Parts: sequence; structure tokens; C-alpha cells
Amino acid sequence: MCMGDFNEVLLRQECSHAQIAGFREVVDVCGFHDLDYEGRSWTFEKRVAGGSYCRVRLDRALATADWCSRFSEARVSHLTGAASDHGPILLRWEQDESDRRRKTKKIFRYEVMWESHEDFIAMLAQTWQGGGKAHTLQELNEKVARLAGSLSEWGAHSFGHVRRELKALNEELERMRSDTTRAGGPSHAEIKVVERIMELNHREEIMWKQRSRITWLTEGDRNSRFFHLRASQRRRRNYISKLKKSGWSVH
Repeated sequence: MCMGDFNEVLLRQECSHAQIAGFREVVDVCGFHDLDYEGRSWTFEKRVAGGSYCRVRLDRALATADWCSRFSEARVSHLTGAASDHGPILLRWEQDESDRRRKTKKIFRYEVMWESHEDFIAMLAQTWQGGGKAHTLQELNEKVARLAGSLSEWGAHSFGHVRRELKALNEELERMRSDTTRAGGPSHAEIKVVERIMELNHREEIMWKQRSRITWLTEGDRNSRFFHLRASQRRRRNYISKLKKSGWSVH
């Protein structure tokens, strides 16, 4: 399977006057098939002279017949990108029920991105001081628990659910950019949506960087997917499936 920006089209209906013979030949020689996709028909959009837009499908996923047979439910989605002329493409395939993520009890997690809020320090001090003094270990534990609850509520109110908001904003941006009647540059509303998406992407990167426990990468590396994979690997390593005592397995 091969996917990405090929900077070329396969079919004449995808773009008029396109030179597709060479690319078509390579695809045939490799035995590739163009995977089905969902969403708009183009992945690249650029404004040209006269205020109109050039829209073509330059990004795609190709796979051999064996791969398609093994992953028969595979689908490609054309998403809307905020920071590039190219829209991202997402490849999905159905997972077995046994591979789905186990649901665990939600625990408190301190989020580094909270520190970027201008009211964070004042809120933290007010909450801690408002609980009174702790004279015993039990009172200290109760005070810390109250602080954790307050932080979680404040974080949800001040930052919301990043992924949920990102999904809604990307859908709104998709609706705006799919309007074939629009002309000229992006509207003020579209610019505001893009700015908000970029802000939330930055927060999500901070969140995954914190979870990854990777300190040897530079601040400039913004690969959220990489951090997500490392965090998932750590969760799998820490998972205890069973305990064994005196030769007997105890689940």
C-alpha cells in the first residue's frame, strides 16, 4: 500500500488537460488499485487568476490486490486542511472487536496546556488556599483531591474538549471550502475558523507531547501522530493482563 501526494492525477475527469500517461503506467506496472474515497472529489485547492479555484485530486492511496483482499473494508477520507493547499487524507480499516481500546476508569491528569491560560495561576492559588490548612495526612489527601476535581472542571470549562471542537471546526471549514460558488480570497469567517483550528492543534500537540515522556526531541518537532503512537505503546507496556501465583493464573 502506498499513499501520499503524487502531484499527478489518474483520470482525465479529475482534471482537464492533465498529463497522466506516465503515472498511469507506473500504477499499472506495480499492480496498484486506487482505493475508494469519501468526501469531496479533490484534495488540492489553489486560487488562480480571475478569482476562481483550481481543484484537483493529487493525494490518494494505492494498494495491491492482495492488500485490498486482506483489508476489504479499507476506506480513504478526504479531510479539510487548515495550514496547507493540500487536504489531509485518512485511511481507515475495520478492527476486530478484540483490538478495540479497553475502557478504563478515568483518572486525573494534569495538563501542561493549562499553564498557557492567563488565569491559571490565580485560579490554582485561590483553590488551594480556599481549602484551609491541612494538619494531618488525611486532610492533605482530601485537599489534593479537591484541587484535582477543581482543576478538571476548570480545564473542561476553559479549554473544552479539544478533539470534539476540532472535529466541529474542520466540518465547518469543509462546508465553507466545498462551496463551489465562492469567489475571491477566504472570507473573514473562514480565516477565524482556520486560526482557531491552528490554536487547538497546538494545544493537542502539547497534550500528546506531555503524555509521550519524550525529552530528546526538539521543540520544533510537531508530529502529533508520532507522540500518539509512543503514548499508546507506553500504555500497552504498562497494562497487566493477569497475575500468576504458585503456578496458577489469576485474572
